[in-house]
Amino acid sequence: MEWSRTSRIGWALVILLGLVACGASSAPEVGSAPQPAAVAEGAAEAGADSGSGAVGGGDLERMIIWNAEMVLDVDDTQAAMERAQNLARELGGYTVGSESWLEGDQLHARLILRIPADRYEAAMARLRDLALKVQRESASSEDVTDQYVDLESQLRHLQAKEAQLNKFLEQAEDTEAVLAVYEQLAATQAEIEQVKGRMSYLDKLSAMATIVVELHPKQAPPDVAGQGWQPGYTVRSAAAALIRTLEVVGKLLIWVVVYLLSILLLLLVPLLAAWWLLRRWQKRRRPTKGDQA
Repeated sequence: MEWSRTSRIGWALVILLGLVACGASSAPEVGSAPQPAAVAEGAAEAGADSGSGAVGGGDLERMIIWNAEMVLDVDDTQAAMERAQNLARELGGYTVGSESWLEGDQLHARLILRIPADRYEAAMARLRDLALKVQRESASSEDVTDQYVDLESQLRHLQAKEAQLNKFLEQAEDTEAVLAVYEQLAATQAEIEQVKGRMSYLDKLSAMATIVVELHPKQAPPDVAGQGWQPGYTVRSAAAALIRTLEVVGKLLIWVVVYLLSILLLLLVPLLAAWWLLRRWQKRRRPTKGDQA
């Protein structure tokens, strides 16, 4: 019995998907650590350029995501903010966010800077130069090279699968077969976009380092002018103490008038009422002269 054209296309589609799945399973898993030589050889054989200058070709350059935090004591917070922002622009970066606040009458600030990764060390050194003292400094890094290489491999397999599905779509004439191939093609294209999006995200993170800078003004020196005898200061202190005493006395009088007198009135009313009732009761109990005779 001869197979129909639809059956032939259906079986061919199944075989194709099986072969693509087998090829994908041979790709390195996400999070594995392939050797640099093997990665370079695989990238050279594929000849695919994903748009990243960090991974691919004959040499493997590590993709590092740098993050740092600095807490600096500065002479002038506002001037230090402007210098830090100008520094970021000068090095090819930019300010992601900033905030400032007052503690007492002193200005404090916090900046989030994005600096090109290759200027990261220079930026850290120049930010230290802004400070009278570096209170705290911390840095962390994440190597995402292996993740990126895995994503490149996944992308090549998905693109090969997409190309084969496009060929089947051109050859399919039966409506049912067209719909089956189109469904697989749409799912594959969605996976391709996801992988490309993740690769672009890693590209951007590794291309720019993030530095969070907190700026605090230097502590004011203690006031030593109050040492020794200062009549004016003594007079002001005595006057302030007198005002505080008068304030306490005034509050006490208000409490006496408003609170204690109100309590006394509330207690006096029932006492007077009871006394009046007692007097009336005694008058009624007292015998008259006619009753005594």
